[in-house]
Amino acid sequence: MMLEQDYIITTDSNSELPLSIAKAYHVPFVPMDYLLGGQEYFYDLGENTDFKAFFAAVRSGQIPSTSTYPPQYYVEFWRPMLEAGKDVLHIAFSSNLSAAYRFLSEAIEELTILYPQRRVVAVDTKSISGGMAILVYCALQRKADGASLDDVSAWLQANIPYANHWFTVNDLNHLRRGGRLSATTAIVGSVLNIKPILTLNKHGKIVPADKVMGRRKAINYLADKARELAVDPEHNAYIILHGDCLEEAQELKAMIEASVPFKECFLQFVGPVIGTHAGPDVMGLCFMGKERID
Repeated sequence: MMLEQDYIITTDSNSELPLSIAKAYHVPFVPMDYLLGGQEYFYDLGENTDFKAFFAAVRSGQIPSTSTYPPQYYVEFWRPMLEAGKDVLHIAFSSNLSAAYRFLSEAIEELTILYPQRRVVAVDTKSISGGMAILVYCALQRKADGASLDDVSAWLQANIPYANHWFTVNDLNHLRRGGRLSATTAIVGSVLNIKPILTLNKHGKIVPADKVMGRRKAINYLADKARELAVDPEHNAYIILHGDCLEEAQELKAMIEASVPFKECFLQFVGPVIGTHAGPDVMGLCFMGKERID
């Protein structure tokens, strides 16, 4: 008889889950791939990633790209877990940012036929990067406390709308090139030193939230969002992610620490896959807070 706890939580490296958490909870994850300079790489949450070299290459004019895995990749990723008698709860990044969720869903359909006694449940977090990492971290903690697969899945579905993603970029053309932002928005944001504030809405789409004049005001804006929107910070973590602009990230961290009593902070590089679309000097702040915009 299968125990309720006999399941594994998996995710992908687009979650930007801190490597320390992935290791502490023994999380299997899909290393998302990217191309740079004609060579293929696989993002492993930073264990073997030269972040500074990646962003230096992009600053020098190299244009990286990303791709998705076919359904068979996910079949082979989950197959050993199912054969070991485990069910799977997969926490995925937004279906509105890539075809990956469609492909992994096709893999689940195939595995349901191959392993009718097992379950693979996928959750579309309508999130990515740090917002998704917070959700994965909370799910792992709940599983460790004894929650069942269905309980953790239900918690995720209920809390996805409250995973806040706020970020600013120096160059909107990276998002435009990857199809994550319209050309008109990119052009408008590139003039007059206007710095866009972007967010993920309830549907998991990147949308402009505001704009300010200059980088300093953009970073202050992110700190203001933590003060305005964070919910129950004493029991939650937040994540600051940066595209090789550590000093500014540390300044943002200091501002937040002075005014919002979060339980825990993770400050880290944006990975190359997200960095491909956001570009150098991206600055992101993610936390559990008030409901996302529609």
